[in-house]
Amino acid sequence: MNGVGDSTGPMTGTTPGKLSVLAVCLGNICRSPTAEAVLQSLIEKEGADAGCIVVDSCGTGGGNPNWYKDGGWSYHEGDAADSRMQETASRRGIHLTSTSRPLSRADLETFDVIIAMDTSNVAAIKEAAAYWGEQYAELASRKVRMMMDFHSDPSRHGTAVPDPYYSGLDGFELVLDLLEDSCRGLLASLRTLP
Repeated sequence: MNGVGDSTGPMTGTTPGKLSVLAVCLGNICRSPTAEAVLQSLIEKEGADAGCIVVDSCGTGGGNPNWYKDGGWSYHEGDAADSRMQETASRRGIHLTSTSRPLSRADLETFDVIIAMDTSNVAAIKEAAAYWGEQYAELASRKVRMMMDFHSDPSRHGTAVPDPYYSGLDGFELVLDLLEDSCRGLLASLRTLP
């Protein structure tokens, strides 16, 4: 399994005693708010990390190619999570409460770990970061990881958490299965950081 800081060495939190994790998908209405809620639920259930790990989520414009540029906008900004995702998660006792928003420069500065759901998300984060400037490009290259790299099945490392938006209910169930497993691995990896 890839550790959180593998590409350039271990990362430490920007706030002493705390780590911050940002989950990112395309529109911030299906996968990333679910990853946020699943990780938060695991933290609360296990209790030991409560208050030590901050979790949030955002998107990469929801399909608008200029979302990160001045005057750009995100298709789903201000929206609640997809109702199908909310219903599927609720059946497992997971509640999605976040509101969609796009990735910002401040996110790259603030969050210790940025978890992308697929390679398109990684590319969009890095494209935005490069546009924002060299310091942001460096932050993105150091902080961005794929969610599935934390899955317990190594054959899934490097693969995507598929976008369920155009799928049936089985697609939403699959996303939850993948995120529940991967978030356990992510949480274990976070605990190894200095």
